[in-house]
Amino acid sequence: MEEKLLRDLTREICSLLSTMASSGLNNGIPPIEQSGHFNRVDVLFLKDLDAFASKSMVGFLLKHKDLALPALQISLEAFTWTDGEAVTKVSSFCSAVVLLAIQSNNIELQQFVSKDLFSAIIRGLALESNAVISADLVGLCREIFIYMCDRDPAPRQVLLSLPCITPQDLLAFEDALTKTASPREQKQHMRSLLVSGTGNNLKALAAQKSVNVITNVSTRPRSSDNAPENRTEEGESIGLAAIS
Repeated sequence: MEEKLLRDLTREICSLLSTMASSGLNNGIPPIEQSGHFNRVDVLFLKDLDAFASKSMVGFLLKHKDLALPALQISLEAFTWTDGEAVTKVSSFCSAVVLLAIQSNNIELQQFVSKDLFSAIIRGLALESNAVISADLVGLCREIFIYMCDRDPAPRQVLLSLPCITPQDLLAFEDALTKTASPREQKQHMRSLLVSGTGNNLKALAAQKSVNVITNVSTRPRSSDNAPENRTEEGESIGLAAIS
């Protein structure tokens, strides 16, 4: 019962973040150019967060640190929960955060996205429960690397920290990105690098073609009273307890 309540609560919080990131509430965040050109963000056109706050709910949230910090922390922790539904919901919020980081001149937000969020998404891909949202997560990794690596060293550092990647692998990856303007092909290059760089340990990517959504709640009869017992798939508690 405790796990079920925690799961329900965290899903509701992730739903709230997803609603806050809906397009109708964020008309002030223009879409980034989807041509796929590598490192094509003109720093002269970057804006302060204040410029987004009046026409973007996420921009308004990020402008107020007392609201932004817990929301961003929950977003990071969500990628470690074995709950594909919660991650699916929070990923749309993270997508809006990434767009703001790309188009704003806020250094703290850039650093958060380039290091903390980038690392959290890669950790999330290690969970099989995130197979259903894995394509979107790889897409976020692509956006973070392409549009942020020229402004912050963290994206390259995060990739180089993976156990099976070398500087030569990273150079080859960047060279491959510059040779195609197709976001789809760039996502495939990112996926391949993450799979090889982690020693093929990203279960979400390995499972996406063969495993359905993992619900995390299994009903098992107890030997004593046949009452249902709620557990995560891996027998671990999930949810807000993870950040307490």
